Amino acid sequence: MSLKCTLSITFIYMLAWNSSFAATEKVYKWTDGKGQVHYSQRPPLNTQTEVVKPQTGHSDPVEYKTAPPPSTNNEVKPEIQAPSLKDKDRCEGARKASDTLKTFARVRIKGENGEYRYLTPDEQQQKIVEANKAIEESCE
Repeated sequence: MSLKCTLSITFIYMLAWNSSFAATEKVYKWTDGKGQVHYSQRPPLNTQTEVVKPQTGHSDPVEYKTAPPPSTNNEVKPEIQAPSLKDKDRCEGARKASDTLKTFARVRIKGENGEYRYLTPDEQQQKIVEANKAIEESCE
């Protein structure tokens, strides 16, 4: 296909796509002889129609509730327990990372610039420490 043909097809597609949005700006409502209500993007001929503006989003105002004011009395509240850090997926990933770092002398990672590089021995030791910490936190 030539460039001219491709550009022509693209232009026609874009024109049709834009016109479909413009056509939906007005919606017509009318009632036929049997009392049936109809809606359309084009008004019928010789029929009294009403233009209806479509609503999007919230049709009524929304009231958001605010948090109650903090208590001023000196009540002692029970401590809230922190959520458990035990996570099966994190545990499994940390164990695999630890095994990989301990098994292979050279470990390749993707750097910040998107290129792959090998970890230095010091970086590899640091990653092992981080993996072991994750294992302690996540595994049961």
